[in-house]
Amino acid sequence: MGLKLEDCVLYAVTDTSWLRGQTLAQQVEAALRGGATMVQLREKKLEGEELEREAREILAVCRKYGVPLLINDDVMLARKIGAEGVHVGQSDMAAAQARELLGPDAIIGVTARTIEQAQAAEKAGADYLGSGAVFGTSTKKDAKPMDPAYFQKICESVSIPVVAIGGITADNIRQLQGRKMTGFAIVSGIFAADDIEAQTKKLWKDAQALCLPGQPQRLRARVEKSRPVVQCITNIVTVNDCANALLAIGGSPTMAHHPEEMADFAAVSDALVCNMGATESLDAMMAAGLASKTRNSEITEGSEMAGAAEKNCRPIVIDPVGCASSAFRRGKCLELIKAVQPSCIRGNAAEIRALATDHDTGRGVDDLETETPYAARSAMDLARKTGAIVVASGETDYVTDGIRLYEVKGGTAWMSRVTGTGCMLSSLLGAFLAVENSALSAAACCAMMNACAERALAETVRRQGGTGTFHICLMDALSGRIR
Repeated sequence: MGLKLEDCVLYAVTDTSWLRGQTLAQQVEAALRGGATMVQLREKKLEGEELEREAREILAVCRKYGVPLLINDDVMLARKIGAEGVHVGQSDMAAAQARELLGPDAIIGVTARTIEQAQAAEKAGADYLGSGAVFGTSTKKDAKPMDPAYFQKICESVSIPVVAIGGITADNIRQLQGRKMTGFAIVSGIFAADDIEAQTKKLWKDAQALCLPGQPQRLRARVEKSRPVVQCITNIVTVNDCANALLAIGGSPTMAHHPEEMADFAAVSDALVCNMGATESLDAMMAAGLASKTRNSEITEGSEMAGAAEKNCRPIVIDPVGCASSAFRRGKCLELIKAVQPSCIRGNAAEIRALATDHDTGRGVDDLETETPYAARSAMDLARKTGAIVVASGETDYVTDGIRLYEVKGGTAWMSRVTGTGCMLSSLLGAFLAVENSALSAAACCAMMNACAERALAETVRRQGGTGTFHICLMDALSGRIR
C-alpha cells in the first residue's frame, strides 16, 4: 500500500507495561478510536509464539480501522503475518535488505539520530524516519534529549517524512511547533493514560495542528512530479478558472462532460470532480462516477486492507453547489453520492449541513461531541454516513474522515467576492487526492488555497487593485509567482 503522510501524524507505539487488566489489542483499538494513524508493535519482552499471537490480534484491529501496522525490528515476523511494514534501528537489519524481503509496497521506517544517518536511510529507501529522543524517554535508559534545533535540521535534511519520538506527551507536544516534523510517535503518552481514547483525541488535536503547515508544500511537489489528470465536470461559470488553477499547481485538467465519453476518460484520468452547479451534466456525472467506481473495484478486488480503494484508486470529489437552497440539486447529489461512493465531498457549511440532515441515516448530528463547532459536527456526521472525506469550507475549513478532524484556518473574505474560488478548490482537491487520498491531503489543499488567497490579497492591496486584480493575483499565487 505504501506510506501516506497522514499515516505519520499520530503514531502509536505499544508497550505492555501499562496493560492494567486490558489486552494489548484492546488498548490499541482505544487509540485507534481516538485517532491514531499508524501503530507499531514494539515489545522487547515478548518473543516466539506469544509475540506472533499479539501481532496477529493487533493486525486484525488495525485492518478494521484501515490503519497500517508496523513491527519493530522483526522483519521476518512482519513478512509472516502480512503486516504493512517494519521499523528498524541502526543496529537492526538494513533498510535495503528489509525492502528486498518485504517488497516495494511495504512501509520501511528507520531510526535516525543524526543528519548523516537520516540521509543514509533515505538513500537506502526508507519511507520515513523516527528521530529523537526529543524529550528523552523512559523506554530507553541511554536516550538523551535531542536539541530541538538539531531535530529540525534532521527534518530539513531529507525529503521523506520525519516523525518525532521520545517522551512526547499532551503537556509538551506543542514545544515542537515549527520544527518541520510530519508526525509524532508516542508510547507512554498514549498507553499510560487511564483513558487511552480520550488522551489520543487530545494528542490528535495538537498533532494535526502542528504537522499540517508543512504538508501543502510536500503534497504539491508530488502533484508537480506526477502531473495527475483531473477530469472536471463543473459549471459553465468556472470551467476556465478550474482548468487554469489545476495547470497552475502542475495538474493536467480535462473538462470532458458528454455521457458517451465517460468510460474512456475514466480509463485515462487520475481523479474525477463533479460539481452540482452543472445541472445540465447530471447524466455525465453519474456515468463518470460509475465508470470510476467500476475501475476502482477492479483494482482493489481481493485486497485485505480496509479502505484500499481510497488509497490506491481514482478519487471522486463531489461539490454540492446550491444543495442548501435547491431540493432538486440536493436530491440529485444524494443520489450521486449513494451510487458512486465518492472519496470526498466539499461544500460550504450550509451545503454540508443540508446533505447531512437530509440523508437517510443512522447517527444524527446531535450524537457527536457537543464541544465541536456545528459545521464540524455536520461534516463528521456526513463523513460517517457516506465513508467520504468531507470538507466544510468557511472562516475555518473543517476536514474530516469521520474519526479525525482537521481545522484549517486562514484565507480571506475576498475569496467570496469573486466567482469560482470554491469550485477551484474542489478541482484542486482532485489533484491532491490523486497523489494521496487522505483527509490530511484534503486539509493541505485547503491550507494551500488559503495561503495563496492571503498572498493574492496582499499583492492586490499593494497594487491598489480591486476584485479583478485579486482574481488575477490568486491565479499567480497558485502558480507560485507571488510568494
